[in-house]
Amino acid sequence: MSNDRQKVVSRGYKYFMVFLCMLTQAVPYGIAQLIQPLFVHPLVNTFHFTLASYTLIFTFGAVVGSLVSPLVGKALQKVNFKILYLIGICLSAGAYVIFGISTKLPSFYLAGIICMVGSTFYSGQGVPWIINHWFPFKGRGVALGIAFCGGSIGNIFLQPATQAILKHFMTGNTKTGHLTSMAPFFIFAVALLVIGIVIACFIRTPKKDEIVVSDAELAESKKEAELAKAKEFKGWTSKQVLQMKWFWIFSLGFLIIGLGLASLNEDYAAFLDTKLSLTDVGLIGSMYGVGCLIGNVSGGFLFDKFGTAKSMTYAGCMYVLSILMMVLISFQPYGAHVSKIAGVAYAIFCGLAVFSYMSGPAFMAKDLFGSRDQGVMLGYVGLAYAIGYAIGAPLFGIIKGKASFTVAWYFMIAFVAIGFIILVFAVIQIKRSQKKYIIQQEAKTTAK
Repeated sequence: MSNDRQKVVSRGYKYFMVFLCMLTQAVPYGIAQLIQPLFVHPLVNTFHFTLASYTLIFTFGAVVGSLVSPLVGKALQKVNFKILYLIGICLSAGAYVIFGISTKLPSFYLAGIICMVGSTFYSGQGVPWIINHWFPFKGRGVALGIAFCGGSIGNIFLQPATQAILKHFMTGNTKTGHLTSMAPFFIFAVALLVIGIVIACFIRTPKKDEIVVSDAELAESKKEAELAKAKEFKGWTSKQVLQMKWFWIFSLGFLIIGLGLASLNEDYAAFLDTKLSLTDVGLIGSMYGVGCLIGNVSGGFLFDKFGTAKSMTYAGCMYVLSILMMVLISFQPYGAHVSKIAGVAYAIFCGLAVFSYMSGPAFMAKDLFGSRDQGVMLGYVGLAYAIGYAIGAPLFGIIKGKASFTVAWYFMIAFVAIGFIILVFAVIQIKRSQKKYIIQQEAKTTAK
C-alpha cells in the first residue's frame, strides 16, 4: 500500500531544484559576498578608514563563518530547511541594512559577520544540503557543479550593476570619490530579501512519499560505488596524517597561497578604482565571472586528467600572471587603455585558476590522503587556506598603507609563487609516500 502512495520525482523537477540553487548563488549569495569588495574604496574614502582596517571585515567574516558552519550543518538535520533558508536570507539582508546605517568600523565589522553567517545558511551549507537530497547517488557531482556556477553567472551582471548604482550615489572621481548616500546598501538589502523569499517559496527537500532515485538507478549506483571503492586508495587515518612531515609542509604552502589570493578577491576593486572608471571596473568584474565559470567547470577535468601536482602548478602560473597584470596597471596613468586590457587579462587568468581553492581542497584531501578519514582531512586542508586568507586581506592593506599598491602586489606575487612551489613539492613527496604505503599494504596482504 505504501509503495502505491509513493511517487517518482521527474528528472526535470530535480533540475528545477538545481536551478533554484544556482539562482541562490547568483543573487542572494552574489549580493551577500561577491559584490562586497566593490564597496571598499567608496567606504574608505567616505569615512576616512585605512584600507587595512576596513578589510578586516573579510577576516572577521571568514573566521566567524567557518566556526558557525558546523552548527548550521547540525541544525539542518533538525529544523525545516525553508525556515533556515529564510533565516539566512533575513540575516544577510539585515546585514546590508546595518551597512547602510553604519558610520564606525565596529558596525561595519558586525554587518560583515552577520552577512557571512547568513550566507552559510542558504549557500555554504544550504546548497549542498539540497543537492545531496535530490541527487543522493548518480548526477550529484554535475548538479553541484551547475549549482555553484551560479556565483560566476551572478558576477557577470552584478558587478556592472553594482558599479552603476555606486556611480549614481557618488561624487568625485574614483580615486577620491565618496558616497553621497548609503542608499545602495538599502537597494541591495531589498533585492536580496525579495529574491530570497521568492526562491524560498519553491526550494525544498524531498517529501517522505517522493522517490528521487528509481530502483534501476539505485542498483546501478551501488554497483558503481562498489567498483570505485575497490579501486580507491583507502589511505591513512587522520592521526597518521597529522604525524606526516609533508602534510604540514603542504598545509604551510596552502596557507601562504591564501595570504596571496585574499587580495585578488577582496582588494582588486579598491585598487582598480584608482586607475579606471567605475564602468570599466564593473566590466572587469563581469569578465572575472566569465573566467570563474570556465575555471570551475574545467577544474574537475584538470584534476582527473593531470592530477594534483600538475593542476596546481597550472593554477599557480595563472595567479602569478594575474598579479603581474595588476603590477602593470599600477604603473599606468588613470584611464589608460593598457589598464583596461590588463584588467580583463587579470580577470580571466584569475578566474581560470579559481578551482584551486573551490574544488581543490575536496579533491586533494582524497587524492593525497585517501578516503579513510576524507571528511576530517577536508577540514584540515581547508583550514590551512582559510587561515592564510583571513590574514591576507588586512596584510595587503597594511603593506599598501606603509608603501604602495605596487609594493603590495609584489608581496602577493612572492606569497603565491612560494606557496604553490611549497605545495606542489609537498604533493610530489606525499604521492611517493602513498605509493610506498600501497606496496607495503599489498605485501602484508600477500604474506597472509
